Amino acid sequence: MVKTEIANKVLLSGNEAIGRGAIEAGISLAISYPGTPATEILQYLADNFSGAAEWAINEKIALETAIGVSYAGRRSICSMKHVGLNVAADPLMTAAYLGMKGGLVLVIADDPGAYSSQNEQDSRIYARFANIPCLEPADAQEAKEMVIAAFDLSEKMELPVMIRTLTRVSHASSPVTISEPRNQNPLSIEKNPERLLAVPSNVVRLHKALNLKQTKLVEWSGNSGLNKIFRNGQKKGIVACGVASMYALEYGDEFALLKISSYPFPENIVKEFAEGLEEVWVLEEGEPIVEEIVRKYFPSAKGKLSGDLAREGELGPDALASYIWGIPPLKLDTPDLLKRPPVMCPGCPHREFYRALVAAGPSFTAGDIGCYTLGSAPPLRAMDSCLCMGASISKAAGIAKQGVKRVAAVIGDSTFLHSGISALISAVYNKANILVVIMDNASTAMTGHQPTPLTGITAKGEEGGKVSLEAICKACGVTSLEVVDPFNHELTERMIRGKLDLEGVNVIISRRPCALIVGKTKKKC
Repeated sequence: MVKTEIANKVLLSGNEAIGRGAIEAGISLAISYPGTPATEILQYLADNFSGAAEWAINEKIALETAIGVSYAGRRSICSMKHVGLNVAADPLMTAAYLGMKGGLVLVIADDPGAYSSQNEQDSRIYARFANIPCLEPADAQEAKEMVIAAFDLSEKMELPVMIRTLTRVSHASSPVTISEPRNQNPLSIEKNPERLLAVPSNVVRLHKALNLKQTKLVEWSGNSGLNKIFRNGQKKGIVACGVASMYALEYGDEFALLKISSYPFPENIVKEFAEGLEEVWVLEEGEPIVEEIVRKYFPSAKGKLSGDLAREGELGPDALASYIWGIPPLKLDTPDLLKRPPVMCPGCPHREFYRALVAAGPSFTAGDIGCYTLGSAPPLRAMDSCLCMGASISKAAGIAKQGVKRVAAVIGDSTFLHSGISALISAVYNKANILVVIMDNASTAMTGHQPTPLTGITAKGEEGGKVSLEAICKACGVTSLEVVDPFNHELTERMIRGKLDLEGVNVIISRRPCALIVGKTKKKC
């Protein structure tokens, strides 16, 4: 990856800056599951960090592995997209009780506007739920600095610390000042069951200790310099969170600005800011978390709760353009502009399999998350539902259990490893009558062709362990298993028709590499 360097400045995206911050903070492990808009964090670290950088098979395992590194006294960074945090929420909630030893930074990339996601959830709510601090950068330089600060805070408070970034921050590039990395922490492993065992005899005491830390977190936030007031006699003000503070700066000197970058923050800063103002707006991507606090001190504050800003979609830099300059919001759905939704690539093996599947005529096709989800679009219309990672098999089993025949589930190879295996076991155990199709294209194609355990190549492009889809499915006890090349249309259609009419859990593996990786040599991701 080519970088433009000026002295000690480097042009980095927000994701790359987060990776650089982790290196400078002296991490011993970087771990992730690929998901836009977070993928490039681990990719940058795999290319630029001499230590361990790993793709886990899902976000829960990624976070649990990072927690293990912390218990050994060393620093780890775990990154994922916002919906991945749903998968990792189980260990996160209890990890906050048990506490950290070495610093642990959890980077969550939210996707307001759902540019590449199935929802718009706000990860700050998870931080509040888990009672852990959260930092929200506005640009790449802040992203790097906040990662370093987050590691120090994690070790000071013995807590995981969340960095919440957004698509616009993750993917926008700007100059970043780089420094020499600190040394990694020394290995320090010790037994401490009174703290590290989440059993009833410990958790109430540990929960109380976590609650007592909240006052110290507010004090740290208040003294950190991350939450700032910029005011010079204005009568109107904007409270802006993270990248929204950049939007606020575009609106001119008419508005005073309160920039919020860390949570929890001392509410007295809001009271101080609002005093004497005639009008206050609150700009925050996601849910009106800060607006709820602002309205305690300025009840007429304008934002999402007041109905002046939409609670759905991305605010973006033009959120107040209509109010300030009378400029209507830019609309991209005008009749004279052609809509260009994403489509399957030319030569995609999934396209050929879907042609056979549609011809075979299943009664319902439960889909999953991956580039193959594009098969739901015209002209194929080959998928009837899409919920979350690994849900296809479970949904199909639930439908079939109601007596619906000829039900199919479609899931990608990486998604199957992520969270489909347990669903397959459950379907076998409960005697569901379904066809399970595993689309094996030899990569996690949707997020940039990251390797998987099926390829036997690690995040650093080195040889790793290799697993077999066939062996996994057979070990799960499936009724039948076949492997097909989707480019053999006649055989594929005939096989699908036959399997749809069988009882039990029948699996077809559609195997052909993604057209975009065929012929490429193995390299770092």
